[in-house]
Amino acid sequence: MNLTSRSRTRRPRRGFTLVEVIVMVTIVAILGGVVATTMLSQGAEGRARAAEIGAARIRTAIQQYLVDAGQSRPGQDFELNLLLLGPEDGGGRTGPYLNSEDHLKDPWDSFYVLEFPPGTKNFDFDVVSYGEDKQVGGKGPAEDIRK
Repeated sequence: MNLTSRSRTRRPRRGFTLVEVIVMVTIVAILGGVVATTMLSQGAEGRARAAEIGAARIRTAIQQYLVDAGQSRPGQDFELNLLLLGPEDGGGRTGPYLNSEDHLKDPWDSFYVLEFPPGTKNFDFDVVSYGEDKQVGGKGPAEDIRK
C-alpha cells in the first residue's frame, strides 16, 4: 500500500471551524438581545393598557352603582369594596358590579384609587392607578393612569 496515494484521496473534514462557531454565537446573542428588548417594552405597554381597561371597568361599575342608588356622584366616604357586594350584603340594587377583589387591583398589584372633585381628568371623580412605581406622577411605565 502506498502512503502517497492515501494522502491524495483524503476526504474533506466535516464540522465547523472555531471562527464559524464564534460568528454564529455572536449573531444569536445579538438577535436574542433585540427580541428581549422588544418583548420587555411591549410588556410594559401591555400592563399600562391593562390598567387603563381596569380603571375604565371600575368607573363604569361605579356609574352603574350610582344610577341604582339614585346618586349623581359618589360621596367622599365611597369605598370600592361596595362594588363587590350584592343587594343582600349592602351593595347596590343590581350588584355585585365587579366579580372579584382582583378587579380592584391594577397590573402592579396595587388597589385603584378614587380621586374626588375636582378630578384631574373628569368633573365628578377619577379612577387612578399610580403605575409601576406606585407613586403620584411619573413618566413611562411609572406614569399615572386616570379614567
